[in-house]
Amino acid sequence: MNERAGARGRHIFKRLCQCIGLASLILVVNYGDLLGGGADVRMHVPHPLTGICLAQIADILLLGFGLFVVFAFAARTTYYPWVRLMVMILAPAYLLERTRTVSPLTLTDGIILIFGVLWTALLLLLLLRFPLWYRRAIRVGDAVGVFFAIFGICSIVQLLWVMTWRPGPQLIKAAWSATPQPPRDHPRVVWVLFDELSYDQLFEHRAHDLALPNFDALRAQSTLYTNMQPIGLKTVKIVPSMLSGAVIDDFRYGFDNTFKVHYDGVHGWHVLDGSGTIFHDAEHAGWRTASVGWYNPYCTIYRSALDSCYWTNLDRTDGDMAQRYSLWRNTVRPFQGLGIQLVSPELADRRSCDFDVRQRLQTDLNLQQHAVDLLKQDQADFIFLHLPIPHSPNIWSRVNDDYARGCGGSYLDNLALADRTLGSLMAILQQSPRWKDTTVIVQGDHSWRIMLWNWLPAWTDEDDQASRNEFDPRPALLIHSAGQAQPEADGRALSLLFVHDALEKVLQGRTVQPVTQQPAPPEPAGTAVERVSWVDASSR
Repeated sequence: MNERAGARGRHIFKRLCQCIGLASLILVVNYGDLLGGGADVRMHVPHPLTGICLAQIADILLLGFGLFVVFAFAARTTYYPWVRLMVMILAPAYLLERTRTVSPLTLTDGIILIFGVLWTALLLLLLLRFPLWYRRAIRVGDAVGVFFAIFGICSIVQLLWVMTWRPGPQLIKAAWSATPQPPRDHPRVVWVLFDELSYDQLFEHRAHDLALPNFDALRAQSTLYTNMQPIGLKTVKIVPSMLSGAVIDDFRYGFDNTFKVHYDGVHGWHVLDGSGTIFHDAEHAGWRTASVGWYNPYCTIYRSALDSCYWTNLDRTDGDMAQRYSLWRNTVRPFQGLGIQLVSPELADRRSCDFDVRQRLQTDLNLQQHAVDLLKQDQADFIFLHLPIPHSPNIWSRVNDDYARGCGGSYLDNLALADRTLGSLMAILQQSPRWKDTTVIVQGDHSWRIMLWNWLPAWTDEDDQASRNEFDPRPALLIHSAGQAQPEADGRALSLLFVHDALEKVLQGRTVQPVTQQPAPPEPAGTAVERVSWVDASSR
């Protein structure tokens, strides 16, 4: 009797582990980026991941236990053989559908449908004509379930490991910001990076109904570089490349928040911190350094060369979770999304996109406030601002002239928001007594990467029309040298690392000299350069 009870107990435990393993595969798209140490997630969040990892583990265990209860109940009925058959028919195709975004294979809807039909036909053939082989297939499925269990246990262990990670500093306060200071009398550089700012969309093929008065006003007293060549497609590599002055083609972010990079054409891995960047050069030359940035952990990596720093990124994590949500809220959201997806995949996509917009809106407003506060202090000399617009998701509505509360906006809407933001920043800068000694650099880190967005539910008809189904790789770059009052244009094919060289010249007290091109690029159709004050322009 004891042996039978022990065998039954082992069987129940095995089934429970298999169900947890199946649940871990169903949910792997929610936590896959956290496996293996979660470096790509850790590098871009300012808060600990304890709550998110706990929520992911809770989801796996709850779904696994729910599946176990359902199968245990079905096993007590006469319908269990049919339930088992339906699971064997549906599970493979469903898992392929659920995990195709993290699969190394390209799986289209057609491929998954064909696989599902062939798999169903094979199982029915075995059941009706070859029952012995069908029973063997069931045993193989049982063995695969054991593999699922191992995968699930390993996933939970790795999530527990990531829970122990602690982020670096999010905020660095300068000594000169803690007490009232006399007016600063020092040249100033304000380097503004609008993420994913396209030269093509900004100037060369601007939409006829898109007014960007602040970019046009800056262009009227700056040098416009019309043929900048990208140095990559990912912000995580491009920005450190510009800061260090060398192209970075790979990186590693350690569990201790150490940032190691691989330079293009240089053997080995090299630690990159503040000492290897333009921040250090500025500090060494006697400039006060400050940064407000998105996505990259500036205060953690470059803190040795930054007097003042703030960074954040409140974007949603996979599974529609948020860093500042409660454990309960993060646990429930994936189940809500899973249920909606079973009923209406389109509605589930919309719900996820709306959540993405709301989280990005929080990020943008937070960064804008810190950027404005920094500029109003007027104490920093070398200022780097990295803002999350016009990068997707689109958080502005030109129709409502207000922030969006959900999906439906386009890249052009975010361009309008970037223009509005630029106007607000420039209004503060021009009101400063140091304006005549201020160099302003406005750029994109890369262009509008339509190939990353045009297959997503957030892609709109306006995006489709504006993109012309053509990727233009040129990021935008405008440089206003101190005291410049006339527009210039430089059409040379220049690497984006040119920005680093230009900054070094400014630190040395030299002027960035463009190689002017005649004739100057034509004005965007229907949008003439309008010379207006920054205060007036920013209010549009």
